Amino acid sequence: MLAVARALLGKLLVRRIDAPPRLAVARLVEVEAYGGRIDRASHSFRGATPRCATMFGPAGRLYVYFTYGAHFCVNVVAGDRDEAAAVLLRAAEPCADEPAEDAALRWLRAGRLARARPGATADRLASGALDPVLLRGPGNLAAALQLDRAHDGLDLTSTEAPLWIADGPAPQRIAWTPRIGLGSYPAAHWCWRAVDADSPATTRHSVDGERRPRPTPTLAQARAAARRRVE
Repeated sequence: MLAVARALLGKLLVRRIDAPPRLAVARLVEVEAYGGRIDRASHSFRGATPRCATMFGPAGRLYVYFTYGAHFCVNVVAGDRDEAAAVLLRAAEPCADEPAEDAALRWLRAGRLARARPGATADRLASGALDPVLLRGPGNLAAALQLDRAHDGLDLTSTEAPLWIADGPAPQRIAWTPRIGLGSYPAAHWCWRAVDADSPATTRHSVDGERRPRPTPTLAQARAAARRRVE
């Protein structure tokens, strides 16, 4: 699962769209690993539910959930039925270096705008000022790619799917940090968030002094901690 998280950085999210140029592409620069049955912060920690059933495999599928009554978030299933692990896709860079890709960028921008409240941020989105960070944050990533629960279970290895993963330029430097927004979860200190350290599109996140010294647990340590919590 951690190996999958690392391998996803630099990969391309290829989204099939209904208008020219037919594809919108974004490069992954930030992900978070969730350890399934060994990780209390994971949706699948207590077993399968209608919401998280996709986490139980097969690997390579898209797991989509709705959160905070406002946002969809998307994940890559990263284990078998016993592991029920997944990797949350937190941020990506839009790929729009060629004139033909401007239409794809406008499509991504429209996805963000459709879920944005009126105000200063929406105005900046409409003007293109936020194009470099259109897919910063898991909710924004799903909105820009126009993904929702209807896409739960997609096979990300198939180029016939509405969304798939392709090879892209690997990051030169990868940084691991604690995951974001886990509050008092025992797993909040685990350094299971991986970022392209050279990308400006990653989430702005400072690690407080209490968390910084905590080491990244190995999977064996995480499993042992999960057993202790159950006992």
